[in-house]
Amino acid sequence: MPIMIRTILFRKTIFTFLLMMGAIAVPSQNQIEKWIATPEDEYVESMDYLYFDILFLTVHRGEIAGNYQERFTNYSNMVYKSDFNLEFSDSLYLDEVGDYDVLIKGFLKVDPTGLLFWAKAMEKNTQDEQLCLLWFDESLNLVNSMILGSADTMEVVSDAIVRSNGNLLFVGSTSYEALQGSYILWELDENINEVNKVIFGESVAYDPTIIEIPGTEKFHLFAGFETFQFDSGLNFETQYDFPANINIHPQGQNKLINNFDYIKMGLYISAPIPGSPWEMDMAFNIMDENANVTDTYTFGIPDSIDTPGKLDFVNTDTIYFGGTRNLSNNPVQDSWVSLFTTNLDGEVLEHRFWGGGGQYAFSDLTALPTGGFLLAITRWDYLDFPDEKTRDIRLITENYGNPLTGKHNITFNRGIFQVYPNPGNNFIQIKGAGEGLHFRLLDIHSRIILETDFDESAEIEINGVPSGLYFYEILKGREVLQTGKWIKQ
Repeated sequence: MPIMIRTILFRKTIFTFLLMMGAIAVPSQNQIEKWIATPEDEYVESMDYLYFDILFLTVHRGEIAGNYQERFTNYSNMVYKSDFNLEFSDSLYLDEVGDYDVLIKGFLKVDPTGLLFWAKAMEKNTQDEQLCLLWFDESLNLVNSMILGSADTMEVVSDAIVRSNGNLLFVGSTSYEALQGSYILWELDENINEVNKVIFGESVAYDPTIIEIPGTEKFHLFAGFETFQFDSGLNFETQYDFPANINIHPQGQNKLINNFDYIKMGLYISAPIPGSPWEMDMAFNIMDENANVTDTYTFGIPDSIDTPGKLDFVNTDTIYFGGTRNLSNNPVQDSWVSLFTTNLDGEVLEHRFWGGGGQYAFSDLTALPTGGFLLAITRWDYLDFPDEKTRDIRLITENYGNPLTGKHNITFNRGIFQVYPNPGNNFIQIKGAGEGLHFRLLDIHSRIILETDFDESAEIEINGVPSGLYFYEILKGREVLQTGKWIKQ
């Protein structure tokens, strides 16, 4: 299958050209654009990164899906691996596992078997849907796969998280038909043994999502305006209803701010003035541990329909919030993708957009641990319909440098200190030379797991750290002396 990948590198000196392309942006260290186009319809399902040096891009490619089943049978999966400059190094094509058609949803974590992704799987003959786990090596070769579920129950998984204890938690429904299924909460341990499986309630109208609230050892499961609270053992505790008086329809995405509070994305709908159209804006709500809305902020262009796509951040001083403006399919018209830069006070620090001359739609967004963002857009050149009816992918990334250390273009430095055993179990041993040193262990999302000061050498206990891939830094003051990867078995 022919594929076109085109890369454009923007610098400050061609800022005027950038404006002509429709992207309004302040000067940055670098902005890189890449197109992915084939004769088939395609869109980005998810984007994930491994700390400073690796991006995973999961793409679904095929014919435009007319129904739920066609998304399995008429679509295949492409997983790309690249660096933060969108230089692609490896890729994987996959459309089935055994007797199942699969749709890869995203990356979960690194374990001793490899890079663990999750997927939805549908049996080709019975259309029974189950959960699929896939393991790839660093070159994206498939090294293991597993289909999980029961033949007499649909497992239509819609969201997955890695618990703070390292276990995997999946949520979904027992039916892909609206109002036909019950909720599923399904927990697997680090060895993919089933810990718990809860079938709860019925009449699932929205694909559920879930978030862990570490400070309370509770979970909030969301489905439309309903929030169900479960304890750490997945026992149901109580139900909360989202307030109806703020004119916001809650959306699926949630992201932790701290151990007790989180952001929930929403769609703000304003009642129309007679004779004028409805107006919709992107919104997010700050929620506390009891699902109370403590703050609400809206973002949009007056007299337009702005629908939310996703928000992401490494720290809450810089929150990226993307969505689509004036997306219409009846009739099809020009549309744009908006990207707001904001914070927890809802200030618009920057707003830029891409589009016009085609149907542009938001696809995915991730904030990079090195500062900046990666944005995925789909574009349909509907003006050439029916000769042209497929959607292509436009990737845009900006990198600013590492907000944790202030360094740019991080490379791993080795040889000054010995850090062992690697892989390890209960402790990390450090041997080297120097005083006034600082050790920092981070997870794959750049969150600091533990840190400590030491002189010369150290033995650091890590009994409470879940198995997986981590990154470490050894610093003296603000200078990073050594960085590396470390695996907890």
